[in-house]
Amino acid sequence: MLQRDYFIRLIEEFNAAISRFLTKKEDDMKRDKELKDLYRQYVGEYDDLRNLSVDELLRYAREQWDENERIDKINMVAELLHAEASYKVQPLRRILQEKAYALFDYVEGNGSTFSIARRQKMEAMRQELDSILSQGQ
Repeated sequence: MLQRDYFIRLIEEFNAAISRFLTKKEDDMKRDKELKDLYRQYVGEYDDLRNLSVDELLRYAREQWDENERIDKINMVAELLHAEASYKVQPLRRILQEKAYALFDYVEGNGSTFSIARRQKMEAMRQELDSILSQGQ
């Protein structure tokens, strides 16, 4: 019970940290450093997780993360990918959004928590990705 309470507080802390990250207006180098710190603090090493394919990341999650925390940590990675995509340019932006969308979709299908905010975020991402595809990028 205490471990679950601790993890819930960690999720709340993560949500506050990602919100602060998204509202700051800094240069990309500083944002990249902050993003790497968020990965390290909450889910693992940036270079290990950010560059994995969706299938590799899900396999990593099964092997490395406790079952009770797995879906929440996958959601955290999706949030981090989405946050990074918000300040990157094409084609990296599209790649990060596609990966974040796939992870959010996994969380939707396998998690037990309903989130209107997550669904709205997914819809906005889907619309942007559809727009990019229709433009041929």
